[in-house]
Amino acid sequence: MRFEVGPSDKMTFINQAAMAVSPDGRWMVFPAFGEDGARHYFIRALDGVEVRALPGPNTAQPPAAWSYDSRWVVFAAGGGKIQKVDIQGGPAQNIADFPGLLSGASWNPDGVIIAGASFGANPILRIPAAGGQATPATALAPGEGGHLWPQFLPDGKHFLYLRVSSDPDKPGVYIGSIEAKPAEQSMQRLLATDRQAYYAPDPGGAAGHLIFMRGATLMAQPFDPGKLTLSGEPAAIADSVDSFGVTSHGLFSVSNTGALVYRSGEGTQDVLTWFDQQGNPAGTLGDPGIYDFPAVSPDGSRVAVAMGPAANRDIWILDVTRGTSTRFTFDPARDDYPAWTPDGKYIAFSSNRGGQMDIYIKPSDGSGEEKLLLKTEEPKEVERWTKDGRFLLFASAGPKTAADIWALPFPGDAKPVPLMQTEFLELRPSVSPDGRWLAYTSTESGGAENYVRPFTPNAPAGTGAKWMISKGGGNSPIWRPDGKALYYYNNGQAMAVDIDTSKGFQAGTPRRMFTGPAAIANVGWDMSPDGKRFLIPSPPNAGRTIPFTVVLNWAAGLKK
Repeated sequence: MRFEVGPSDKMTFINQAAMAVSPDGRWMVFPAFGEDGARHYFIRALDGVEVRALPGPNTAQPPAAWSYDSRWVVFAAGGGKIQKVDIQGGPAQNIADFPGLLSGASWNPDGVIIAGASFGANPILRIPAAGGQATPATALAPGEGGHLWPQFLPDGKHFLYLRVSSDPDKPGVYIGSIEAKPAEQSMQRLLATDRQAYYAPDPGGAAGHLIFMRGATLMAQPFDPGKLTLSGEPAAIADSVDSFGVTSHGLFSVSNTGALVYRSGEGTQDVLTWFDQQGNPAGTLGDPGIYDFPAVSPDGSRVAVAMGPAANRDIWILDVTRGTSTRFTFDPARDDYPAWTPDGKYIAFSSNRGGQMDIYIKPSDGSGEEKLLLKTEEPKEVERWTKDGRFLLFASAGPKTAADIWALPFPGDAKPVPLMQTEFLELRPSVSPDGRWLAYTSTESGGAENYVRPFTPNAPAGTGAKWMISKGGGNSPIWRPDGKALYYYNNGQAMAVDIDTSKGFQAGTPRRMFTGPAAIANVGWDMSPDGKRFLIPSPPNAGRTIPFTVVLNWAAGLKK
């Protein structure tokens, strides 16, 4: 049986957002915009029409996950926490500190949760369901960009997970064990793929199948969870299944009882789209593809953008006038987060070609080789340059903190200095054109909000007063070229705040500009030098709500 589940008058779906069906096949959980305009997790009964929001944060970041008994929902919350909520009632409860956004989780009957984190390069983490400290269950190998999308197998000990790697022979699904030490997990690849795989048991008692994607086609292949082996040939069970390439995630989920849920769409393809300040589309740039964090050159003539799957992404340069695309980096590793120097002569970017996400720089005309600018033990995400070119801002997770904001002096061999260094996530820094103020996103209030502080690279981290400039959520602030306004994103809404620095710092009331694509926090946005247009990676079906497709007893189709 197949049917579609669409939005209701109480909520609006978020395109490219992930859903998760409960193990018993009775419920699915997904993020959506509620009547209040905020993002919440909703659960929907598959055997009825009940839809309700769960208690928890109003800035829900997909995806969520289920406990083995289908009673609890697990999700990452603001403030660097992972939380759980009982679907039968009660408030959300903190479980553990968590480094970033959730990229899959699984909860076994012995009270162990395993989870993947999407910020930086993280192993699979092991967390007590009753609460406690997150500890590594796997260990990253050289060149790996993270371990994601874990799922316990029926024995509650072994688990499937995805290894993201710059080595073309390494990305794929592997089998781990919570009884093995992190560095002693098996390095034998079960399945070559760039997205997750889930095990679906046969309700009739047979071995079951591994469900995974090839392109936009959902496949099923017999898998024995006792012997941990695949057999036979894969068979197609659904076509045109969507993905979110930024987090290596196919938008599908399976239960233990024969229920399959997926979202159809254009696969991993986005289009770089210009929007004016009223939200009207004002043209596109390049062909459809997987785009990440576009950066407009200082003169507005070119755009640097990361393209391709996360494991082997490259920087490309797009000519705004001619519409041509030129590849800028060629290493098989992941090259990401481009940032132009203020004179337009160089582009800095992050790459894991040395085993970790380090910072490199290269002439923007492609005339020279990449130069390593900064190498440390922690992954680094390039953000933006200061207007005078003296500092390159980047985010990096420390051993005892979540994402922190740093400034790297340039040129020279000076060490980076911390600007914000707390237990919370601090991301997306942007310095005002006059060099006086630092805008950034932080989860210190529980959800993501935008703040402004004095930019003081020669003072201790977090020095000086601060002002919250968003209201009810916000991320990815960017300054208007004249410094008299800040723009940011909040739950699919592009917002503007007037700024007056003639007598200290004063921020006006946030005002809505337009509704845009919902995934800015994951794929970034930028502005033209004149401040009149915004460049945003957008789904080709922007504005069209894509329903979920539910298939009950999906394995019966294999016998036809």
